[in-house]
Amino acid sequence: MLSVSVGVAMVGLGIIWPLIPVYAVELGAGGTMVGIIIASFNVSKTLFSPFAGRLSDKWGRKNFIVTGLFFYAVISVFYVLPSTAKMLIIIRLFHGLTSVLVVPIAMALAADIAPKPKLGLYMGTLNMAVMFGLGVGPALGGMIRDHFGMDTAFYAMGFLALLTCILVMIFIPSDAKRRGIQEIKKTVSIKKMLTHRVVLGISFMRFFAASGQGAVYTFLPILALQLKLTSSQVGIILTANIFLIAFLQRPCGRLADWINPKFLVIIGTFASGLTVLGMPFVDGFMMILLLNIFMGMANGLSLPGGLVITGQLGRDMGMASLMSITDGAWSLGMIVSPILSGIILDVFGLSYVFIVGSLLIIIGGVVVTFFLRDYKP
Repeated sequence: MLSVSVGVAMVGLGIIWPLIPVYAVELGAGGTMVGIIIASFNVSKTLFSPFAGRLSDKWGRKNFIVTGLFFYAVISVFYVLPSTAKMLIIIRLFHGLTSVLVVPIAMALAADIAPKPKLGLYMGTLNMAVMFGLGVGPALGGMIRDHFGMDTAFYAMGFLALLTCILVMIFIPSDAKRRGIQEIKKTVSIKKMLTHRVVLGISFMRFFAASGQGAVYTFLPILALQLKLTSSQVGIILTANIFLIAFLQRPCGRLADWINPKFLVIIGTFASGLTVLGMPFVDGFMMILLLNIFMGMANGLSLPGGLVITGQLGRDMGMASLMSITDGAWSLGMIVSPILSGIILDVFGLSYVFIVGSLLIIIGGVVVTFFLRDYKP
């Protein structure tokens, strides 16, 4: 039920994902302003994730998720109000703030209830729902905008968030009624978490991976234009990438329960970096599609491994605190990515966006290999 709820919420977020840049331009935003508007969502996520997780470890899970989803729905209505691009920045900041109360806390709840031998399976199941939602949302958002207008897309996001809020209220037990409430109370200081060798490794890896992969998702449509691909072909490429990640979450999560999950993280991160490196050097739809299939497989391998390691450490450190810290590291990378990639595009050209993106992901692989070299579950 938790996976269904989070998946529905992510469909709502995915609906507006490709529409925000278009909406910003319609409000008069230039290139720099569009970048700021996109990044502002992740700015508030990065700043507030650790605090939300810390409070959830002390006060429980369900009330945080319900509160986040309710205000998620409220903020969705505000998207139709701006008359200037600057107002959209404020709305995006608050939207990012509400999101820190949903996915990281839901991940922590899934880890709380997971039997120790099945942690990977539980985390993979929930993350599969997240990725499916983000994959379905953009296509649905495009159809809604084409047939019913931009405002309807925002209302649809709000409706789905409200529906999810009701589902969680009805079907998810309160913290007091479920087993494992004692584990929620276990916390260590954020400083101690941030100085823990394995936490540092996972956080740095997520930061560098986001910084590199963000370049692919942002600038692949521009590369496709140079290769004279159609919009439909670009959609197929990105859908294949995201859906492969989603499909692999459960089987790779189960695999992470059987072997040391650090191997999935290390192999998947290096493989992802190498596939990105090849993108500016190939030609034609089939080759770009093949590289994105490999990239989706690589990320589908590494994500469950990282979640399992975080969940294993979170049992002793504070589950939501740790989930929120690693989520904040990813959000920080997604702030850096469009800004850095834009500068590289202007100075060196499009090919170097993918080359540098690849190097960033590979750096993440080197870092996580070093920090997790002695890690055992």
